[in-house]
Amino acid sequence: MFLTRLTSSPHFYTFLYIAICLLAAFNVFEVLFLLLHKRRVEKAEAKKELLKHRITTAVITVTDPSELLPAPRDSTDHEAYSEAVASIIGSFQGEVAERAIQLIYKLKIDRYYQRLCKNPAWYKRAHAVDILSSLKLTKNRDFFSDLFKAETSNDVKYRIIYGLSLLARDQEYIYSLCKLLSGLPYLTAKYTEDVFFNAITALKGAGREAEFKFFLKRIMTDPEILAMVKRDCLSACHAAGCEQMDLIVMEYYWTFQDEPEVMIACIKSLVGMGDLAVLPAALRHKDWRVRLTALKAAHLCGPEVLPALKDSLHDANYHLRINAALALARFGGEGRDILRSETASPDKFAADAARYALSSAEAAA
Repeated sequence: MFLTRLTSSPHFYTFLYIAICLLAAFNVFEVLFLLLHKRRVEKAEAKKELLKHRITTAVITVTDPSELLPAPRDSTDHEAYSEAVASIIGSFQGEVAERAIQLIYKLKIDRYYQRLCKNPAWYKRAHAVDILSSLKLTKNRDFFSDLFKAETSNDVKYRIIYGLSLLARDQEYIYSLCKLLSGLPYLTAKYTEDVFFNAITALKGAGREAEFKFFLKRIMTDPEILAMVKRDCLSACHAAGCEQMDLIVMEYYWTFQDEPEVMIACIKSLVGMGDLAVLPAALRHKDWRVRLTALKAAHLCGPEVLPALKDSLHDANYHLRINAALALARFGGEGRDILRSETASPDKFAADAARYALSSAEAAA
């Protein structure tokens, strides 16, 4: 009824034309606004890139770059300084890196972001923490520790811990990080592994890699440290290419026989260090995930593991059968002889896995 009265009104088309014109005007205004915004952003980005180039050149070529460079005036300038210096610190050591750090102090870039860490908006605090972390300033250790105590957002706390991990100095310091992590909801394995990878890298840079071994020994039987966190510490050892941890990792392997994920991290770390001693036992472990991890490196062992590989061809788990077949193929002569005999096995799945591994090996050859 309403639509009938509306369309029969003598002013209906007038109102319709006005509405169409208003919508068209709004669309034109929106397009112009977006174009102007795009131009402003591009201009600001170009200005930032130019300033970053000036900063990098000055730090590399001049003894005191603060004498040549302008003081930062706005957030874009501060970001240019922080990004340029973070890049220099990541690429250079010694005098050049020290000049870059001194530039941050002289122009009070760190103070600017420390103030921003107290902003009411959590995402601005998180951004400020991320930038301070990228600068790896040792003076931020105490600042981050105090900031963590006052912080209310877990999202920001995770970033503070990450920043602290870049400044690791000894086992006591890393243990305090571990306690902070254990006091928060578990985030992801990747995050925790990255935290300890940073710690190991920092210790390596200072020639104190053994401190992480003492830390691993300390938390091994600590009930307050989550088993997942211990697993991530061992994964970090593997990722960081540690070479002095084989004995303590081996101890973890035999201690955590009922924690398959910890054992898997141990196997990967030990194989990365060139220690294959646990693989024969791991191939017989009750948990299929542990056996699968061992199978992927079993071809590096001697012929003593061949019986276990042959048994794995008949495992109920498809992934184990395939990986056992591939491991036998990588063994060469003895392993491929076993595969050829298994192609006639009454176990259809084992026969199929054997044929697949042999055909893959022939194709690769």
